[in-house]
Amino acid sequence: MAVMWPRKLPPDVLRNPLRSTECEVYRKLESSLSDAFTVFYSRPWLGLTATGEEIDGECDFVVAHAELGLLALEVKGGAVSYDPAEERWTSRDRWNLRHTIRNPVQQARSSKHRILEKLKQSSQWSVRRIRARHGIVLPHSARPPGDLGADMPLRIFCFEEEFRTDFGKWVRSRFGDPADAEGNEGPLGHDGLKALEKLLAQPFQLKTPLGRILVEDDNELTLLTQQQFHILSCIEAIPRAAVSGAAGTGKTVLAVEEARRCAEAGRRTLFTCFNRALALSVLRNLNGIEGLTVASFHDWCEAMAAETGVKIPRNVPQQRLLDEIYPEALMQALDRLPSRRFDAVVVDEGQDFLPLWWSAVDASLSGPGSSLRIFFDSNQRVYKTVGKLPEDVQLVPIRLTQNMRNTQRIHDIVTPQYEGFAITAIGPEGVAVDVLAPEGPQAIRRQLEKIIARLITVEKVQAEDIAVLVEAEKDVSALSLRDKCGGQPVANCEDARPGSIVVDTIARFKGLESLVVVVICTPQMLSNRELPYVAFSRARTHLVLMGPQAVLDRLRA
Repeated sequence: MAVMWPRKLPPDVLRNPLRSTECEVYRKLESSLSDAFTVFYSRPWLGLTATGEEIDGECDFVVAHAELGLLALEVKGGAVSYDPAEERWTSRDRWNLRHTIRNPVQQARSSKHRILEKLKQSSQWSVRRIRARHGIVLPHSARPPGDLGADMPLRIFCFEEEFRTDFGKWVRSRFGDPADAEGNEGPLGHDGLKALEKLLAQPFQLKTPLGRILVEDDNELTLLTQQQFHILSCIEAIPRAAVSGAAGTGKTVLAVEEARRCAEAGRRTLFTCFNRALALSVLRNLNGIEGLTVASFHDWCEAMAAETGVKIPRNVPQQRLLDEIYPEALMQALDRLPSRRFDAVVVDEGQDFLPLWWSAVDASLSGPGSSLRIFFDSNQRVYKTVGKLPEDVQLVPIRLTQNMRNTQRIHDIVTPQYEGFAITAIGPEGVAVDVLAPEGPQAIRRQLEKIIARLITVEKVQAEDIAVLVEAEKDVSALSLRDKCGGQPVANCEDARPGSIVVDTIARFKGLESLVVVVICTPQMLSNRELPYVAFSRARTHLVLMGPQAVLDRLRA
């Protein structure tokens, strides 16, 4: 049996009725020729005209033999006819329908010459004159009595009789006897066979950059998240409502959309949260909307105190300042300037708010007809949120139960850090989470440099789509991540900008997200359940974990 390329016909070719004749010839060539023959099926080629214009074509079959040479075959099914007056070739099928076809003689001849040209350009080929022939296989057409034209002698055609009785004999006859070689024609040789294989059947595998895959996954996640906007309509009639869900269920997206809708409806609206970096990110997205104020809770407290002249003492512990003094200052400021109250207040990451803060939020509302929306995390393993919410806030029965931020691979590694009502990841499966265990800060730094450089230069990920998260500020210095990483400038999450990688602590990055997140895992993360939960869930499409093996094993358990 002949050596066939491809070894087997693909299913799409076998199912295609337009290729049934080619499949028939393929099987006949395979069975009627010995393994000294190599047959290439459906070989496309690209050539140039004398003026440099590109022309492309395809040879149905190329038959090669080390001693005999090469033979280009064109196959046409049905009953073939030629009208020289119109230079028109047609084929009539079994249902007696006539189809116009391309000139098979010209196709075979062109393919032969183009393949020879390509062969001469091959580095594996020693240029010499070899025997090259062309032929036309018409397995359903009866043999006519004589030649079909000056350039169409009967010997170059295989008709139904030869195809049915001894196709292999006809193929060998088209090559002719090597002893009768014209001029200085030589054999194709085994080097010629190898050159043909490289030319016509060379395997290759082109890599899709990871960045492209991640963007496609991210686009799918974005569309899924926006499908949740109907929930806002469901709570429209509820003056004070809270919506719960785990990391990745779209709380922030819904909170931002709710703030935008309220402001565009003509209501004075405040969007607030605990994390200043999150507030700045939302402000960049909603900037310019009339009637909308976006600020972190403490920035809003400080701004109102400054506007109304409320004094904030500075000689008190930082924790007391944030927990008690700032919210009290806000309430005093609003008593002095009640016109600064809002018709709608939207609170994101509500699990971070303390009871006194809710009193300040309540004081920020304008009164009857105002609305309060709280979006909070339902992870009971980390947050005891429900007990902190204002008593008059209704928990909406519609919970966010679908993870629409993270791929399924990332969701699987976040799940052990979560405890609460069931969450299902409905996004794409995504790429595997990378887990690396370099030992010590220097090894981590070297590995991190390699990862960032590969992501940007090889995988085509944009620098601004990468975030490196550490447990504490001291780790930024320990890993020498103040200026550059992987050859790219770095910035903290509040100063994020195009062309820079974000390097910051997990706490400061809370509420934010990135296409790619690299988490430097430390033993301290084992005793603080919030850190791995927040850090792992920040990655939308690709997560990389780095740290001591023992720590990684426990965090993933």
